Amino acid sequence: MAENAGLDSFTNIYFFPSIDGSKPSKFPYEISDISLSGIGAAIASGDRLASNITITINNGVVRLFCILFSLNSLTSCLLLVNARLRPILTSMEHRSYMTEHRGGHKSVWLIFLILLFSSFSASVSSNSSLDNEPKNVEKISPEVIEILPHDSSAFTQGLLFLDSKLYESTGLYGESSIRIVNTTTGEIELITNLSEIYFAEGITVSNNSIIQLTWRENIGFIYNSSTLENIGNFSIDGEGWGICTTPNGDIWLSDGSYQLSKINPNNLSSITDSLTVFYNNSPINRLNELECPFDSGLIFSNIWLEDKILAINSSTGDVCSEYDFSEIRMQYENNNSRELNGIAYDHESSLFWITGKNWSNYYLVDLQINSDFCQLSEKSEICCTEDNFSLFDFLLLISVAIFLMPFSWPIFGMIFYKIFRRQTQHPPPPRNIEELPEGQ
Repeated sequence: MAENAGLDSFTNIYFFPSIDGSKPSKFPYEISDISLSGIGAAIASGDRLASNITITINNGVVRLFCILFSLNSLTSCLLLVNARLRPILTSMEHRSYMTEHRGGHKSVWLIFLILLFSSFSASVSSNSSLDNEPKNVEKISPEVIEILPHDSSAFTQGLLFLDSKLYESTGLYGESSIRIVNTTTGEIELITNLSEIYFAEGITVSNNSIIQLTWRENIGFIYNSSTLENIGNFSIDGEGWGICTTPNGDIWLSDGSYQLSKINPNNLSSITDSLTVFYNNSPINRLNELECPFDSGLIFSNIWLEDKILAINSSTGDVCSEYDFSEIRMQYENNNSRELNGIAYDHESSLFWITGKNWSNYYLVDLQINSDFCQLSEKSEICCTEDNFSLFDFLLLISVAIFLMPFSWPIFGMIFYKIFRRQTQHPPPPRNIEELPEGQ
């Protein structure tokens, strides 16, 4: 028979559909004992799939799908979708069956869902990467303007400048005190000692009175600013380390952690807010003595056991400036001097008084505060409400929300079941060589 005469020539040949709709191309492949009916079915399948490619390319939905997701080119996208729709089978007979029972629309939905979630994830990752960008911490070397003698036996825990005088709080059990120091001579003008059961900490001024913290005694004291007479006290929840008052009356308190607490100036035991402090996106621990003299909201804090002062943005908690006093201590102090632990802003000179535990001097320094740097930035609030959240992100969010709604799970469960179930669950229909139209 003429059909049998060409059987040997079909041996080791595997047929692939062509892209332009012409006859199927061939590729050598090791196939043994291929029946004539199998070859005929493959030829028919190849022509049908080639026709399917043309249909796919002309499909408006598929074209819209490719345009929306902006792949390399429209043509490559159409070919990619068609390749995904084209089934991959393990036998010629199964291939013929799959040509009859096409499930390409299910695969398109699968691709759409994958791209939907990947696009949403990319958008979220992009916004997260912006939040995780390292913040610019300006490192500044302070300049010493003036040196004033300091009581080297004073274990300084807090410093305050008020009415041209320095108020100092000293710590240790049995040695704690609050004192007024003359800024011309460095001599102690007035001192009030605390009971030996208290370990004094930071001080500030509020409502024309001096406020002093204690370390672990859960109590703070209120003094008359002129006489240092104790006129009241208040409870503290946790440890007291540093404290400062802003020009608008807000009071910030530290407890040695990476968080600052804002307390009510009319009820010093009430915490109204908290602030986590970050150094290059990482929380920084051991915040100690505080000073917050500017309307801009800057908070200055030293780090326990270090000779550094940090400038903190009170709106974001980010550290934007760092001042290193280690060289000043090495140059002017002796081996008995411990870490820096006193910060007081002199409003008369716009400079800072700095000292430390058992230091021999007070130092009037210029921290070179830049009015344009480290200020409260309204741009940081605007950035997240204007262009960063696009319409596309909004649509993706709505789509994901709909997909995650509880009552939608049965529907999507059925869809995924139909997509992923094995095709072999349906026995392939019989196909004979006689079914092929003439001329194939």
